[in-house]
Amino acid sequence: MAQISLYVEDSVADRLFIAAKQQNCSVSKYVSLLIHDRLSEDAENESKRVKLLRELRGSITDPTFCPPADLPFVAEATRRYDLI
Repeated sequence: MAQISLYVEDSVADRLFIAAKQQNCSVSKYVSLLIHDRLSEDAENESKRVKLLRELRGSITDPTFCPPADLPFVAEATRRYDLI
């Protein structure tokens, strides 16, 4: 198992000790649980966003709505290499 050192303000450390004691676990275990919960939550939210985007795909029925055409090469700005 990996080891991580954390540097936190004294007030945060005090709150961590109290919270860990209330959960009947070590500070290390408590922080590990917090991180695990947060990462799981982030992954769950990401999967919800992907699902929503997939459901919305193709939902616009306006025939005038279409992706813009690619700009032709001649429309690109002139490059100036003397500025470097």
